[in-house]
Amino acid sequence: MKTTDLYANLEKLIPAELSCPWDNDGLSVLPRRDHESRRVLVSLDVREEVINYAKENGFDTIVTHHPLIFSGLKELAGGTVVSGKAAELIRADLAAMSFHTRFDALDGGVTDVLCETLGLTPTGKIGEGGVGRICETEETTLSDFAAKAKALFGGAHFFCEKGGETVKKIAVCGGSAGDLVPAALAAGCDLLFCGEMRYHSAIDAADAGLSVVCVGHYESEATALTRLSELVREALGAACDILICREVRYLSKSEAADAGLSAACADLCGSGTPAPVRETGAEEIVIYGVKQYAV
Repeated sequence: MKTTDLYANLEKLIPAELSCPWDNDGLSVLPRRDHESRRVLVSLDVREEVINYAKENGFDTIVTHHPLIFSGLKELAGGTVVSGKAAELIRADLAAMSFHTRFDALDGGVTDVLCETLGLTPTGKIGEGGVGRICETEETTLSDFAAKAKALFGGAHFFCEKGGETVKKIAVCGGSAGDLVPAALAAGCDLLFCGEMRYHSAIDAADAGLSVVCVGHYESEATALTRLSELVREALGAACDILICREVRYLSKSEAADAGLSAACADLCGSGTPAPVRETGAEEIVIYGVKQYAV
């Protein structure tokens, strides 16, 4: 199938009108107008490791959640990170496309998969373009909810200095969600669950009565990569191999100690188990060894 046809089919499943106006997702790198997509690699980001893996294993197209070119390019210069990767993709005859905020907002997309992972049922949408969800659950303590999140995603931190001690109405959003604080407060939510938020935004939210639980930007969105690969399969048909590339894993305590970290820092590290991704069909999960510290 031509890559332009694959993108057109995916646009029917993940419509561009769902994207936020400031977003720059879409078909960002097309080496040739007649470029064909036969083997597709699905990942969260277009990283050097992902490009190298695609080249070494015969892939021709990379589909990601985050766009490679976000704020625009003024030049194609090999010495800069983004333009260097774009040039490398063209040299390798690799196409790249992304589905960012439109996949966040999509029914069954990033945020809905996140709700499903948490065992929550959305009752409404929130935020620009409906990227977030509002869920109501049986009343629970914030500490119990944070413990559940930590068990599911491998880590969690929360801010609740003046937030409610119990939570019942929850706003959910993958990735960075500081902009959702006013809307979550206006909706009467007790808690905002997300990937990440600036420290001062989280403190301001807590002071206003909204507790915040963050599990990491990558962790909050990686759970939806399988869903993205399912949509690629639907758009392309059966004649395609799709791998889900996981670029992040956590250091175990023993690895942290071997790396020379202090005992206190090592105690903050996780088990070394990556965030959960649900496997479907014959898809293969590839875990890249790019290490990050779980704090």
